[in-house]
Amino acid sequence: MKTVRWPLVFAMLATAAYGGQVYRSTDANGNVVFTDRPTEKSEPVNVIVPAAGRPGNPITPPAAKAAAAKAQTGSGQASDTGDQKKEKEKVQTPAEKEAERATKCAEARDRQTRYDQSHRLYKAGPNGEREYLNSAEIDDARAKAAADVATWCG
Repeated sequence: MKTVRWPLVFAMLATAAYGGQVYRSTDANGNVVFTDRPTEKSEPVNVIVPAAGRPGNPITPPAAKAAAAKAQTGSGQASDTGDQKKEKEKVQTPAEKEAERATKCAEARDRQTRYDQSHRLYKAGPNGEREYLNSAEIDDARAKAAADVATWCG
């Protein structure tokens, strides 16, 4: 029972190296070099490690969007100040409308591409867990993305 499990020991040592320092320097040709070993002309770099998880294509249902908007404003009823009222009353110029349309078109095309290329789509659950969509829901999401492209880009 006193056997040492070497793979476990190596795995533990490898995780210690994960949090090591990174240094940035520039070589004689002007190329930026990142390394784990400091040199005379290198400077330390602050590396932010992302939270654990996988990237994906979350689909936020309208009810969740409304709840998030309500949470941001507090009670769900925003008390407009004078500046906010003026901003709401502001009329967009044709150039601003065209810029907004171009932005929405690009977003819609990007969403449609992601949905078409993904085999599995999910929506975020109330506790942040993933709820994978079934085939019918995926088809509906893809159809909505195509309709959004037709609306904004057509």
